[in-house]
Amino acid sequence: MNIKDVAVLAGVSPATVSRFVNTPESVASATAQKIERVIDTTGYRIDRKSQAIELNKNPTIGVLIPSLLNPVFSEVVAGIQQRARHFGYSTLVVDTQYDSEQEQQAAIDLIRQRVEGVILTIADVSDNAALELLRSFKFPYCLLHNQSVENEPCVFVDNYQAGKDVAQKILEYGHTKIGMVTGHFASSDRAKKRYEGFKQGLKDSGMELSQLLEVDQNKLIPFTTSEMRLLSVECSPTVWFCSNDLLALKTMNALKSTGRRIPQDVSVVGFDGMGLGQLVSPNLSTVAVPHFDMGKMAVDILFNAKSGSIKRREFALKYELQMKGSLGAVPVITQFN
Repeated sequence: MNIKDVAVLAGVSPATVSRFVNTPESVASATAQKIERVIDTTGYRIDRKSQAIELNKNPTIGVLIPSLLNPVFSEVVAGIQQRARHFGYSTLVVDTQYDSEQEQQAAIDLIRQRVEGVILTIADVSDNAALELLRSFKFPYCLLHNQSVENEPCVFVDNYQAGKDVAQKILEYGHTKIGMVTGHFASSDRAKKRYEGFKQGLKDSGMELSQLLEVDQNKLIPFTTSEMRLLSVECSPTVWFCSNDLLALKTMNALKSTGRRIPQDVSVVGFDGMGLGQLVSPNLSTVAVPHFDMGKMAVDILFNAKSGSIKRREFALKYELQMKGSLGAVPVITQFN
């Protein structure tokens, strides 16, 4: 950080920052508060030479994602990096573990680094400290996977509509006892939208969700004993819709461990379309999302929004229902009913 960086973030001139540092009483109160907030947030000290990356020599894009454990985010980052390299930029990736406090700290760290802009996937766009920080500093950013509520730069798929489409497809297979396994809604607005769309899709056809299982989506471990109990009770759902593919694979593993066959006894549908789902038997039925292309587009949106060269700021990409494999017709007789 240097005095010019502080001035840009505070929306004032470098001279004003200098006056605030040397004679704070000479700066208007409202302006002083803006400068002070930037200094407090970034940890800038006037008596220290800048240790930040010199962007003219090493232009960088910050990337803030919820988890490196989920392969879909690896696809996203690969797309971002490919496109960033095309423009001569490097990337700085931060994993926030689906934690809102870590998201805020990551945003602060990236601002301190004075990256050219930030591409981020966050817990919830409607209430998020990291996003508010970027907004207040007018720091260039593009949401990825999150759908904006304020006409902000973003690239996403319509999770709500996709959830409705999955519900319709499941009903076409004759299922009436329907369950859903989802990540915690508080840490993923995408999971919540998929749930809301799925529930509405069932309601539109006069059906209801039989069972909802909300779990930690950031742990690559088998289900707990209590979670397993919900999956294996008598009269349990004949189909489970999972809010992402990792949860779907965990669900398939859990169901198979109880002796049930997929899809002969019970069906499973995921969401993401990650390649790993096609390496299991049967193949995972899923909603395929173009993660790599989303990453590339996010870079273009970020740069175009930064330069003010586009009027359209929100971009919804197409998804594809891939329902062959782990989704089958409702079983007439199973060993569990």
